[in-house]
Amino acid sequence: MIPRGPAVGQSGRVDRVERAARGGAEATVTPTTRRRDARRSRERLLAAAAELFAERGYAGTSLRAVAERAGVDAALVARYYGGKDGLYRAVLAADPVVSPVVDESDEGHEADDEARRRAADELAGLLARMVDRWENGPATTVGQNVFRCDLDDAAAAATAERVGERVLPLLRAAAEPPGGPDSELRAELATVVLLGIGVARTAGTLPALAAADPEELGVYARALLDTVLGRR
Repeated sequence: MIPRGPAVGQSGRVDRVERAARGGAEATVTPTTRRRDARRSRERLLAAAAELFAERGYAGTSLRAVAERAGVDAALVARYYGGKDGLYRAVLAADPVVSPVVDESDEGHEADDEARRRAADELAGLLARMVDRWENGPATTVGQNVFRCDLDDAAAAATAERVGERVLPLLRAAAEPPGGPDSELRAELATVVLLGIGVARTAGTLPALAAADPEELGVYARALLDTVLGRR
């Protein structure tokens, strides 16, 4: 069960922790100060959790470790995110690469040419975010989860939901022809291409891939995507 919030005693302790972090229990507290500090604490927790979930996976990441890396009290996880499940879903939702790209409810109302142009633009945007990630950071939690065999049911379901909402609709829309034979399989194969490059670079087990220039990888990745999606 995901906790709905801290106990009364816990809430008081969290308030004291936050006051102490601002310079002592006697510091003047205003509603604006509370909101600002709460936002900073949430941001620190989210950033620390994203790093640890990517490094250690869901099962290997403890809330204590997240709080320690964030430099905040562990009780704040329950207060802001409801527990580990809630924090994990927040990390998936904040993924810097996987973001909302296609509203499938609008597809039937667009002219064919406009729908194709939009899908091509969205695919280019997703690839650009991937290239930036290959250059500036490890594979994200979502990317790594697609290839993990050790996910528990909750983490696997959350990842499948995220990819199903944010990646597969874009790739289905970019395929030629949209909705053609094996469109779902082709969309999933394209997902493997996009996410797998980042995972392999993070692992470092393929040295040429790990050392390759991200922009050059982007050119190869685009050619692979166009082939898989029938765009060439």
